[in-house]
Amino acid sequence: MSSGSAAPQPEQARPTVSGTWYLVGSLLQGLGLLLIQPFAIRILDDRQWGIVSTSVVTIQVLVVLISAGLPLAITNIWFARERGQDRSRAMYGFMVLASAALAVAVVLCLLLLGAFGSGGPAPSTVLAVISVGVLGSVLGAQAVLRAQNRPGRFVLLSIGSSVLANLLGLVGLILVAPTAEVYLGAYTLAVVLTGAAALVLARPRLPWRVAGSSRESIRIAGPLLPHTGALMLLTQGSVLILAYAATVEDAGRFGAVLIFALGPITILNALNNAWSTRMMSAARGELVAATRRVSVEAIAWSTGVGLLASSGAVVGSTILSTEPEIVRPIAAALPLVSIGYALFLVTSNLLYIDDRTRRLALVTPGVLVAIALLALWPASRSEVVVVAMVQVLGFVALGLLTYALVRRSDAGRSLPLPSFGGAFGVHVVVVLLLGLVPFGVVAGMVQAAVVAALLAGALFLARSRRTADRATSSS
Repeated sequence: MSSGSAAPQPEQARPTVSGTWYLVGSLLQGLGLLLIQPFAIRILDDRQWGIVSTSVVTIQVLVVLISAGLPLAITNIWFARERGQDRSRAMYGFMVLASAALAVAVVLCLLLLGAFGSGGPAPSTVLAVISVGVLGSVLGAQAVLRAQNRPGRFVLLSIGSSVLANLLGLVGLILVAPTAEVYLGAYTLAVVLTGAAALVLARPRLPWRVAGSSRESIRIAGPLLPHTGALMLLTQGSVLILAYAATVEDAGRFGAVLIFALGPITILNALNNAWSTRMMSAARGELVAATRRVSVEAIAWSTGVGLLASSGAVVGSTILSTEPEIVRPIAAALPLVSIGYALFLVTSNLLYIDDRTRRLALVTPGVLVAIALLALWPASRSEVVVVAMVQVLGFVALGLLTYALVRRSDAGRSLPLPSFGGAFGVHVVVVLLLGLVPFGVVAGMVQAAVVAALLAGALFLARSRRTADRATSSS
């Protein structure tokens, strides 16, 4: 870890960060998973795939849980006037050490419990915990790289910790043995290598070298801990609920098409790397305009990505699952999370800027508890489509409640809430219409092509209108 002082930030224009790199990275990430999963799900039996799917979800939930909202805080503090870069790097160092220490403690507890029990801990559990401990450094490094406007390095870490990890898992299945332990062992190896690269690409500072850094990190992370854990469970917890209330096979079936929710969320998260930086680096007088522009982009992207994902449900289900007719309705419904999640991203950025994130410690867990209770009954009856709809409802509620926290501020009032609602209504209607079409790969390809053509036409008209407006204003 670096212990030297960070150089003062040079005077420059407020950064206007393009989301292109982040978007390309998320698309590469999604493409890699799409190419890998069809092979893995056919090499492993239903139970082994269920273990892999559940373990990967658990890794992703726990790593965000122990990061406790610090990545966005690290980016936000980077732009602070008082020792912003030093404090940001020190908070990154705190995150690296804390996540590693927690992982070591959990592994030791598992081994200790295994020594006094009938058998040791499951290898898949130990490997998942190790991955969680290392991924803390990846998230922290990405927060610094985001603030530095280095999206290329950011994307490399994203690919290494996801595409490379799953690719090595697949190679392990082919070359070693078709078991969940082999897949997760290779997955963990890739994560460890990516974590080492993260420490080189973005050097952290030892938190005790910057006065008050550890205290500041704990102050921020404490209230956000329940929020981040609840958010990840809202995102991926349906698999865990099905594994508990139904069967591992049902969880694996749902997990096979969970990418139809994770895909739009991943793309929106990628774009939010640019949106959050634009909002956080904006001067107070510019925040309202920046928020309005980001909101319009968020509506457009979440609607377009969500519609494309829903229209591709038939083709995607055929590729990703051995039971496409069963999982197609799940795949079509899950992208509805995109609008609510986009609203949440914009409003939560405002909460970070105003240092009011403590309120999320009540809102997000409250939504999670309500949604989990609603999902338990259909999950116990293996009604996986209803579970998917409950997950969508959770994101709608989260977006609206987070909006309620910021609506009294000037920037919050600039959010076009009716436009978010209208976009969600359009998406619901499209999903219902797509459900009326009989299942078939050819029909599914036509659906996707029609929706893509309509979106391309809308984009062309919007750009033409923008060009005309610019020409009028310049003349």
